[in-house]
Amino acid sequence: MDGTGTLEVGKRIKTVSNDTLTVKEFLAEGGQGEVYKVTYQGAEKALKWYKKSFLDSNKNIQAFYDNLRTNINKGKPSEEFLWPLDITEWDNNGNDSFGYIMDLRPPEYYDIPKFMRGTANFSSYRKIIDTCLHIVDAYRKLHNMGYSYQDLNDGNFFIYPEKGKVLICDNDNVAPNGREMGIIGKPRYLAPEVVLGKTKPNTQTDIFSMSIILYILFCNNHPLEGKRYFVPALSAELQKKLYGSEAYFMMDPDPNNPNKPEPKIKNHKDSITFWKCLPDYIREIFSNAFSQDSIKNPNRRPSEINWLKVLTRFRSEIVDCSCGNEVFTKNGEPCKCECCGKKIQIPFRLILRDYSIPAIKNSRIYKCQLGVCSANNAIDPVASIVPSKDTGELHIWNKTKDIWNATTPSGKHKKVVPESKIPLKDGIKFIVDDQEIKIEANK
Repeated sequence: MDGTGTLEVGKRIKTVSNDTLTVKEFLAEGGQGEVYKVTYQGAEKALKWYKKSFLDSNKNIQAFYDNLRTNINKGKPSEEFLWPLDITEWDNNGNDSFGYIMDLRPPEYYDIPKFMRGTANFSSYRKIIDTCLHIVDAYRKLHNMGYSYQDLNDGNFFIYPEKGKVLICDNDNVAPNGREMGIIGKPRYLAPEVVLGKTKPNTQTDIFSMSIILYILFCNNHPLEGKRYFVPALSAELQKKLYGSEAYFMMDPDPNNPNKPEPKIKNHKDSITFWKCLPDYIREIFSNAFSQDSIKNPNRRPSEINWLKVLTRFRSEIVDCSCGNEVFTKNGEPCKCECCGKKIQIPFRLILRDYSIPAIKNSRIYKCQLGVCSANNAIDPVASIVPSKDTGELHIWNKTKDIWNATTPSGKHKKVVPESKIPLKDGIKFIVDDQEIKIEANK
């Protein structure tokens, strides 16, 4: 490959929807195909064009092609997916191949390897959490549509670190859960049962691979690549043990953990530091996701809604210190900044069913923090705390389409209609989705 691709610039290719695309520029290549910038319906798009080697290796390429057409007709599960928009006809003019069209990746989005190398960085922990929320929410919607992704790995994600947004590519491998499309996945990101040949990719293996991505974003390391990973030669047999039969979480609390991080190795040292900073409940869900029980029993793995609940809690508990540091609070109570030692003032907290969060400017309450929710609204903010335009005093803003029932400490009742606000006053209670939330002053 000379870096120019197999398709000539200016080549015109018909699509099954009776449109025509024109090749403008070769962009990149991967294991399955080449990516080009093309013009399509008057706009610039991306074309993934399959390599002959990939087509020859897939024993049922017609089923792959038909599945791709079906996915196009159904439409994308959420905005996070760079979903196929159209598919070309088979090109028999010397190429004997085909491709599909999708939106181009904006330049402000970076792939995960850049974050691991330190050439791209998040501006805050909130943006890491926002990215994780978008990833988990997108896969929850995908799975609820009856799909499995089948090839979830670090190359599937483009992240906008300043906004905490994500785009998911390579959606040509998406298929109905349980249907084999000839795709296994990328080494290091496969669930142990796929590594060992016990099953083909499915929604549960997706969840394991997704958990690997979340750990990488928080700790900048692969969760199974502890000290056992650093050997003179990582043979195929050893890889099968490391990611399959003897897979072991590097942060597993077992005192006899054979795969602990090695502090002398830089990225392991970083992981130890990041891990210690995380709240107990975040460490707990990672420990559950990669426990020996979850490794051996896929149905024991934390579900997407479990992830959304702990991630929204984490985001809700972060406050800013005047020194610029992000402080992880506990139970919505005042605390000290570990960087400058200054006391963080939190006059009020919101008492939810299972925990409390700081009631500060821009705090949010998410749908999934209140109990049962659908895949379409799990991370929708149902309330946020905003200052009054006139006085600057903080109020709770009703961002739902429902009327809340609020009660003052003296027993007076008030209806809180959508888009209206409640002042932050000690003892006020209000009902959202049948869940009581109480405003309480910190002593």
